[in-house]
Amino acid sequence: MQKGLLRVEADGEAVVLSRPNRFVVELEIDGRRELAHLRDPGRLRELIYPGNRVLVKRAEGSGRKTSWDVLAADSPAGWVFVNSGYHRRLGELIIEGGFLPYTVKRYSAEVKRGKSRLDYLLELDGGRMWVELKGCTLVKEGVALFPDAPTSRGARHVLELAEAVEDGDRALLLVLVFRKDALRFLPNAETDPDFAAAYWNALKAGVEVLPILIGYNSIWLTFESFLPAGVAL
Repeated sequence: MQKGLLRVEADGEAVVLSRPNRFVVELEIDGRRELAHLRDPGRLRELIYPGNRVLVKRAEGSGRKTSWDVLAADSPAGWVFVNSGYHRRLGELIIEGGFLPYTVKRYSAEVKRGKSRLDYLLELDGGRMWVELKGCTLVKEGVALFPDAPTSRGARHVLELAEAVEDGDRALLLVLVFRKDALRFLPNAETDPDFAAAYWNALKAGVEVLPILIGYNSIWLTFESFLPAGVAL
């Protein structure tokens, strides 16, 4: 059920030379060495490494140290979108486009709850639903895994979702999976046991999990399908 969500057209292709720090990648573009911004907090070791191909977009705005933004990296399953700057808009388009299995009357973004700001608060028929959005680019043996680097912030957000359920609301962990070789989703207990523990406890508390497979073809981000998620132990 492929459907276009968001047009993000790449301006070119490049080869990774090095990654000086987490957010900067040195690239070869048309025979020149250029620096590009990598907007993703993960390790991305299986995607951003010397010799791999990436898709890039010319940077917008002035005062930047980098001239390009990395959009996607090559993988055996095709292009994997690695720019988290588009996640919020993708979430909004999924909500507004009626892709969620809920009847959404209206929604608000960046709503404070407890010590956090959760991504969305949906007003549904019969109540409210708090939503936290996460992006996933790591797949091992067909299993999409989040996170690929420890994230205390991510665990805190999941705990906030569980508390929302305890207070009488509904809550949803919405996972955007950008690897087309993913068959199902699980928390990455090996990399972040604290997040995994928070995830399983949240499911036991009644938090819902909805992984969505998102494709990218160098022009369009597309809705591909829903994926099964791990269920409470």
